Amino acid sequence: IIAFTMKLNNWTPCLPITAATLIGQHVRIDPLDITKDVPQLWDALGGSDDTINERLHWYGIAALDSPQDLKTLLQSLERPTEGWAVNVMRLLVTEEEEAPVIGMASYIATAPEHGTTEIGYVAHGPTMTQTTAATEAHYLLAKHAIETMGYRRYEWKCDSQNKPSRNTALRLGFQYEGCFRQHRVTAHGTNRDTCWFSMLDSEWPQHKTAFETWLNPSNFDADDGVQRRRLDDIRKDATQDVTLVLEDATPAPRRC
Repeated sequence: IIAFTMKLNNWTPCLPITAATLIGQHVRIDPLDITKDVPQLWDALGGSDDTINERLHWYGIAALDSPQDLKTLLQSLERPTEGWAVNVMRLLVTEEEEAPVIGMASYIATAPEHGTTEIGYVAHGPTMTQTTAATEAHYLLAKHAIETMGYRRYEWKCDSQNKPSRNTALRLGFQYEGCFRQHRVTAHGTNRDTCWFSMLDSEWPQHKTAFETWLNPSNFDADDGVQRRRLDDIRKDATQDVTLVLEDATPAPRRC
């Protein structure tokens, strides 16, 4: 067996990834303020109407009974020296109104020496689910990790039974890599098989173009806001265009 190694010339380990304020057209992402944001996040995720544990079921954690339980969870995810950071998502309404918290996502499992990080503990409140703001939030988070912080691998992992998460990963452009069987035992006493997805820095320019094309206001009907082209269709079309360019650039075979 012959192994081929990709030489990384002049590779320099990344800095631990940090949360930062990221502003889009529809959403603003801020580093977690543990005192200010927990009550808002508790309400946004259904804490006040007892739906939060259903929404966070796939975290595989013990039930959250109070904002203090959520605070304890978030504090465990805040590890600045390791590159673990919690981000809260706020819906941009108007300049005069304070942007309400509508969800969260965290950089976890970060290995700066290898240039890898994972976006995990993702939770969207009802006002964020399946919205333009949700897609834009994940575009901003990926851009920050790959383009700004220089990470070379951006991961998404989820329970194999979590079909919405699997579908979201694929829609956003992550590539499915396989399943770790019997990977975890959850706090619910159930088995977890973990699906792995990734996005690489070499793939980012294509993904960035697809995100920005989809997010462009011209991609949405002015009357009802319905998308004209789906994100995965835009990405597929871009891939086909690249393939055609490569085929056109291939020299014709020479005749002897």
